[in-house]
Amino acid sequence: MSKPLHEQASEYIRSRIESGEYPVGSQIPTENELTALLGVSRPTLRLALDRLTHSGYLMRIKGKGTFVTQPKVMHQSTSFITGYRAESEKNHQVVRTKVLEIAVERACEHVAAALDIAINTKVTKLVRLRHLEGYNNNAPVLYTVLYVPYKLFPDMEKIDFTDISFYDVLAKRNLEVKHAMRKLEVVPPPAEVAAQLNISAFEPTIFISSIGKTATNVPVEYTESYYPAGSSSFLIEVHR
Repeated sequence: MSKPLHEQASEYIRSRIESGEYPVGSQIPTENELTALLGVSRPTLRLALDRLTHSGYLMRIKGKGTFVTQPKVMHQSTSFITGYRAESEKNHQVVRTKVLEIAVERACEHVAAALDIAINTKVTKLVRLRHLEGYNNNAPVLYTVLYVPYKLFPDMEKIDFTDISFYDVLAKRNLEVKHAMRKLEVVPPPAEVAAQLNISAFEPTIFISSIGKTATNVPVEYTESYYPAGSSSFLIEVHR
């Protein structure tokens, strides 16, 4: 059974975008040109364009035309307990990580509260910057700061997390995260975060704070993650 005409038209245009024939930032042919090229009616073409606009491939500007945009990255961190590397591999994306800092420090009030430890207790702090290979000229897609109680993972500072999964390392030490509580907000980024993400300090970010616990309900990690709002979307699954 053949696909509906609007789906066929949508796939034709998307293939031209993905091949680079219609590059990001360029204007695609007019509706008149596309209806003639594809042999479809204008309502059918508009359904196809609406589909691509909703998917993030196109932006329609009244009085000017339709332009190719960079689709947003779909993040699944709000739906599953998994590391960013595993999530990216599942979506056939290659993630690159830059470790900006790893050090032992004393827990401030809000970190201590999240990890259920006393203020000034030693924690290991890990700061990383992520980008997806080939996406948006390799612009950063995630800035994340992670804290772990030092007593649970005293040799963490010695490990290079550039090419290995933090969650995999936890699992090998019987500290696998089985439960997580996450809070999502839209916030202006701190200056240092905006600089690392290569965005304006006035561009909003999606801020997700997360507390990860073991099967025995021991808090093992507290994470603060910043995603550029303009290039990020999130999958949220709800089961009854």
